[in-house]
Amino acid sequence: MIPKKMNKLDDIKKKNPFTVPENYFADFNANIMARLPEKEARNTPKKISMWGKSHPWIYAAAMIAGIVLIITVATKKPAVEPQHLATASSQSAKAVNSSDTYWSNVSISEDEFYQYLEDQLTDDGYYNYLYDELYHQTQNM
Repeated sequence: MIPKKMNKLDDIKKKNPFTVPENYFADFNANIMARLPEKEARNTPKKISMWGKSHPWIYAAAMIAGIVLIITVATKKPAVEPQHLATASSQSAKAVNSSDTYWSNVSISEDEFYQYLEDQLTDDGYYNYLYDELYHQTQNM
């Protein structure tokens, strides 16, 4: 059903329909403070126990001790060697210092090392030459 008379904008009064109670903003702070519960005044500082003061330092010391223990255990050489290594290490320990046997007990001179490198490079060069010759022959066909 359509209303018979439609309101026009001109018919509406230019009046604000919202109102604020008297002294609302002036008394706002006092009203809020009156509704809050009373707070007990505490001027005494909170006492912290000795444990409360020292527990971060104790935790840090325990972590450092744990790290040192883990590193010590991880880098410690085993006291008992396997049977097949015990005979070989006892024979090599007589000939060479124990710190030298970590990598190898073979000693070669500098000239022998350079000769070995030269032989390896020569062999590699020969194989590269053959590969290039075969590759270029198949490309040209």
